Amino acid sequence: MDADEFARLCRAEKDSMVAAFFDPTAGTAVGSQIDSLGLDDAKLATARSIVDGALTDALYNFLVALDGGASLGGVQQTYDLRDESGAKLTGDGSLESAAFAAFHESDT
Repeated sequence: MDADEFARLCRAEKDSMVAAFFDPTAGTAVGSQIDSLGLDDAKLATARSIVDGALTDALYNFLVALDGGASLGGVQQTYDLRDESGAKLTGDGSLESAAFAAFHESDT
């Protein structure tokens, strides 16, 4: 795995989470709270946009922080993230670039 694939997987997970939160049959706690609001379609679309944006910001910042490009909990340092074969995913800016592409340049 490389940084690009890792960032794409994180984006796919974010998309899956948002979909589950707005699927009343998914049985998520967040989805139950959203459903209990009884929002009309327009407000539901706005809520979906807000949740999607919040998760995008959070995951993007987390990935950039792992690569040393942002702080994580007020501490900025590079973390050593490797896949199970030992391939390094952080430390050279590639995860930061991959995260930007996955979260801010991708249509999916």
